[in-house]
Formats: sequence, C-alpha cells, structure tokens
Amino acid sequence: MQHEPEHQERQTVAVIHKGAKQEIHVSLATFRGRTFGDLRLYVLNSQGEFIPTTKGCTVGLEQLEELEEAIGRLRDASDQTTHHF
Repeated sequence: MQHEPEHQERQTVAVIHKGAKQEIHVSLATFRGRTFGDLRLYVLNSQGEFIPTTKGCTVGLEQLEELEEAIGRLRDASDQTTHHF
C-alpha cells in the first residue's frame, strides 16, 4: 500500500507587505478535507521567492466572524491610543 503525499490547496486572498523581505499571506486553505483561514509569514529566500514559514495562525471557517470582530476591536483600541498622543 502506497502512502499518497498530503495535498494542500491554497487560495491567497491578500498579501500584507512587512518590508522588502517579509510578507503576511492571508489565504483560504484546504488540508485533509478541512477548509480554514490561514495567516502566514512568508520570507524571501536566496532564489528571490517568498516561501512560507512556520510562523502563522490557522482559523476554522466557523471562527472567521469572531476574528473579524476581534480585528475591529483592535482597530478601535488603536484609534483610541493614537488620539492620546
């Protein structure tokens, strides 16, 4: 019995540039039949290609609304902090 390599499908929906050598990729990924959101740090390798690192976070689709609300609260908190300076 041969073991088939695990296949992961990924659809990048946004890229956030952190500088010349780092990006955050926001993706919809399917792995082992489960679809989830993925925020992953990519770094520039010696061949000039951005490659994924182990630094990142996966979120179940059922948690996306909660993540969106948390980001809204983060934005509100940062607005309040900015106005205090």
